[in-house]
Amino acid sequence: MSILEGLFFGSQIPFDEVSMNCPEYYRAGDKVDECKAKILEQYPDLEQLMEEYANVQMEQTELGRFHEFSVGVRVGAQLMLEMLKELK
Repeated sequence: MSILEGLFFGSQIPFDEVSMNCPEYYRAGDKVDECKAKILEQYPDLEQLMEEYANVQMEQTELGRFHEFSVGVRVGAQLMLEMLKELK
C-alpha cells in the first residue's frame, strides 16, 4: 500500500504532535511539580538523585521526540517522491 493510500484509508502510521497551548499539558506538569515537592518535603536528602533522574528522563524524552520527528520527515520525503510519479 502506498503512503497516499495509507493516508486516505487511515492505515498510515499516526503522528503525534504536542501542542504547547494544551491546558492538560500544563496541568500534568503542575502535578509533576507537586509530587516532586511532596517527595522532597519527606525526603530532602533525595534532591540530588531526583535532579539526576529528571535529567536522564529529559534526555530519553528528547531522543524519543527526535526519533518521531525523523520518522515524520522520512514519511514526508517518501510522500514527495510518490507525488512525482506519473499519474496512471
